[in-house]
Amino acid sequence: MTHHARLNIIMLVTIVGLLVFLYFKPQTENVQEYAIASHSAKTIHSVRIVRQQKEIVLRQQDNHWYLTEPVHIRANEKKIKDILKILTANSNYRFPLKDLARYSLDPPHIQLHFDNEYIGLGGYAPITNQQYVLTNGYVYLISPHYALAVPVNAGNLINSQVLAHDEIPVKLELNHLIVELSNGNWNSIVRDSKNVLDTETLRYWVHLWQTADASEVTLEQEQKLSDDLVEVNTMTISLQSGQKINLKILHNENEMVFLRVEDGIGYHFPIDAGNQLLDPYASKLQ
Repeated sequence: MTHHARLNIIMLVTIVGLLVFLYFKPQTENVQEYAIASHSAKTIHSVRIVRQQKEIVLRQQDNHWYLTEPVHIRANEKKIKDILKILTANSNYRFPLKDLARYSLDPPHIQLHFDNEYIGLGGYAPITNQQYVLTNGYVYLISPHYALAVPVNAGNLINSQVLAHDEIPVKLELNHLIVELSNGNWNSIVRDSKNVLDTETLRYWVHLWQTADASEVTLEQEQKLSDDLVEVNTMTISLQSGQKINLKILHNENEMVFLRVEDGIGYHFPIDAGNQLLDPYASKLQ
C-alpha cells in the first residue's frame, strides 16, 4: 500500500468517526435563563450607588447625565452606560431569598438603585467565579465583569473635560496674559511684554481649552494631593453665559492640576499638556 493510500484511509476513518460521534452525541438539555432586571437601561433616569457607606447619586437631565451627590457636575456618559449594562445581564442560576450571609449579601458589598429597581452585589461562587446578586426577590449568579464598571469613588464618574460642551469661553485671564473675544476675533494682552499673539494661535489655544481632556479627575474633598504640589498660578475663564470659572493651578515635576474652585474638582494633566494650556506659544509649537 502506498503512502498516499494510507493517508486517504486515515482521513476516511477520521471523518467517519467524527460523523458517528456527532450522530450519537447526547443532546444538551435546555438551560433556563433568567433576566435579572425588569427595567431597560433606556428608561432609567436616576442611579444611586452605595459602597462602603459612601453614596453617589446620578440623574439624567436634558438627555445628559449629572452627578448630584456628593457634588453637582456633569458625568462621564460612557461610564454611566457601562454601569447600566448590568440591567441586561442574564443568569442560568436562581436561588431563593434566604441564607443571604452565605452569598455575602447581608448586607451586599455594593448597592445599586436604578429608579425604583434595586440590585445588591455580593460575593463570588468558588467554582464558577460568578458573582451573587440580589434582586427582584431572588439571588442570581452573573458574570463578575459588571461590578468592574461600578466606581470606587465619585471622581471616577466625572466628565474628564475641563470645560463642558455648553461652557463657551469668551475671555481667559492669567496673571501674565488676557485673551478676549471681540467682534468675532480673539485678541491678547501680554503683560510686561510687547509680544502680540496672532489670531490663528489664539484660536487654536482657546480650542485646546475647549477640548482639554484630563488624565485623571479627583474631588478636592477626596483627593490626597502630593505634598510637593505647589500653587503656581490662577486663572479666570469668562463664559458666553455670563458665568465665570475660577481655577487654581498647582504642579510638581510629574503633573499639573487645574482645580475648579467653585466645584472643588481637580483635573490632572501631564506637565507638557499642562504647559500648553498655560502658554499659547507652547501650544503653537505642537
